[in-house]
Amino acid sequence: MPESYQKESGYAEFKRAVESMLSKTDATYLDLRERILFGELKAGAPYSAQDMAAYYELHINMARRLLVALKVGGYLTRSGTSYVISTFSQSQVEEWRLSLGAIVEIGAVRLAQSGGGTLGPLAAFIDERIRNVPVNHEDFFLGAMGLTHIVLGGKESTLANLVSQFIPQAFFRLLWMADSYAVRTGFLVEASDRFLDAARSGDLAGVRAASRIFFDGIAPSLQTLIEKMGEGIYPLNDRQNGFQTIEDNIAGYPTYAGSSRTFTPIIEPLEEVGQAALPLC
Repeated sequence: MPESYQKESGYAEFKRAVESMLSKTDATYLDLRERILFGELKAGAPYSAQDMAAYYELHINMARRLLVALKVGGYLTRSGTSYVISTFSQSQVEEWRLSLGAIVEIGAVRLAQSGGGTLGPLAAFIDERIRNVPVNHEDFFLGAMGLTHIVLGGKESTLANLVSQFIPQAFFRLLWMADSYAVRTGFLVEASDRFLDAARSGDLAGVRAASRIFFDGIAPSLQTLIEKMGEGIYPLNDRQNGFQTIEDNIAGYPTYAGSSRTFTPIIEPLEEVGQAALPLC
């Protein structure tokens, strides 16, 4: 057998092994996330790399990296030198809701002031990715994440990076799950339409009001979700393709399942990249 063929075959075998490991890592992350959010793994219960390695037949080092990835996403919490399944308290979730709503409001005003050229593509995005997508389909969740990312200013924006620092990815999944208890849905589309109307007419008060529609509208069902989770009652897992994606975080950066990637601490004020600060009044 030619030496070059042996090298290529060895590389191909190595590549297949890596791809297999990556897919198993991703599958483990997805399964654990779902088991946590729907209560199979009880909030507050300890969870170790050894537990994961034994259950999923993973190498212990990969299990340790997955623990870090799940902690970064907010699904696990560090307790001393170990990890426990995250408990989502009413006060913490309410703090995240209010914080995200306030930051999105700032982003909405900036977007409205950036000029009409941005509103057409935004309207097209809403029509394609949100308006006609069933709320219980994961595509809707991904569209909502994308819209929030745009309103916050994109990957290099201070606002998006600020949110990614202080609000875990798990919160966005909780917002989506809260629809299970909603008396009505459609707040995101309503908020988007009112924002576009207000932005086109230069009505900044209307822009601010529109940005609050979703966060105010989802509040009762989000409260119900967290209350029931605290009682050990979880919604029916009836999401369509509901937990098959490891989405980018809100700042637009990939979630590397199994990596040791963590948030970069803010040690100095973040700066807008390529965008002058806009007045907010």
